[in-house]
Amino acid sequence: MKIGELAKVCGVSKDTVRYYVEKGLLIPFKKGAQMNFTDREYEDMQFIQKMKQMQFSIREMQAILTLRRLSNFIEPDTIQAYEDILNQKKQDLHKEISILQEAYDTVDQELAKYATRKNAKAKAMGVPLIALSYLYCPHCGRQLMVQNAQISNNCVDEGELVCSCGYHALITGGIVDTGNRYTGKYDRPDLKRGLYRNVGEEFVTGFQKSSDLVYNRLTELDTKGKIVMETNINGYFFLYNCIQNVEKDCLYIITDRYPEMLKMYKQLIEMLQLDLNILFIADDSDHFPIKDGCVDILLDFYGSNEQFIYKQRSFLQEYRRYLKETAVILGALFGFDGNSKSVHQVPKYYPECSPIALDAKKMLHTYEEGGYAIQSTEVAVSLQTYNKYSFACHQDGERLIQYYYEARKK
Repeated sequence: MKIGELAKVCGVSKDTVRYYVEKGLLIPFKKGAQMNFTDREYEDMQFIQKMKQMQFSIREMQAILTLRRLSNFIEPDTIQAYEDILNQKKQDLHKEISILQEAYDTVDQELAKYATRKNAKAKAMGVPLIALSYLYCPHCGRQLMVQNAQISNNCVDEGELVCSCGYHALITGGIVDTGNRYTGKYDRPDLKRGLYRNVGEEFVTGFQKSSDLVYNRLTELDTKGKIVMETNINGYFFLYNCIQNVEKDCLYIITDRYPEMLKMYKQLIEMLQLDLNILFIADDSDHFPIKDGCVDILLDFYGSNEQFIYKQRSFLQEYRRYLKETAVILGALFGFDGNSKSVHQVPKYYPECSPIALDAKKMLHTYEEGGYAIQSTEVAVSLQTYNKYSFACHQDGERLIQYYYEARKK
């Protein structure tokens, strides 16, 4: 029979038959390029399929077929040799079954663990009552009054923030929403956290090193009873990744231009059932409803990158009014060499950007210009990233540098 006929009756492809011929598992009669398959090859194919079902490798099949071809498979020595092969395979399969069963049980345990976590009852969070004394009118500087408040668990879930000068903001779902919205077309809320996945391995390594440096320094500082603030979390949210290990006896202020980003992270943090005081503020203005000079530690985890890409003012210019004289800024930022093509391409993708956006040295120098002493460390260099988000301007082969820094007022 022809190759197509054998393939059809055995339920395999012609390529499979050719592969078995190439490996010597089938030995058809050849006349030129033509192969002729007989009942012997049909029987061999049936036996090959049985061996495949028993999980024998090609090399093992070759050894067994050699035994078969050099005997009638009735000689005691031949049968013993085949039995030895079968017993060894049985032992190997038993080990594989044990390994697979252990893997199966581990997967089952992991599923049960995360099913419990997924179905865990969230601990609702709102505006902590202790945060109310830090909510001030951004227009006249007076402390804001709370009206029509719904309070539970020492938090305001719903309500209004008002000032005698006419300023008004809402507390909705435990989030302070000023109503100030970003109306440009160059940014959007990263609700699927795509920015974390589309950066490249080199950047992820630097990201983790930067995160470790910020976290280690944060734990060295006395944060008990202090106010810690993080902004621009639509880019990267440092506290979220270490939220289970931070100081509980302090107030955290988290801000972003998108209320939907704050709502998403708030719901995720609620699932962790943590006993933390967190004030979420949604605002895209340059003046939040926060008391001036109240923040002890300002966290900038690539928030300054977001700042320079979408606004003209520097990170320090934007947030220094909220800082105490003794405040510490802990940060991580990334950028390029000043004369690189990558820097010159930034306005092409982000027309709203500052003239020094993603020029790493100039971004760091804004602290010196603002009267702050800054210590910075080069953490990692990426020569290639995925050309998405704020990396769209990155020219492959040019240095994208990640820095850790700490700044204090001189």
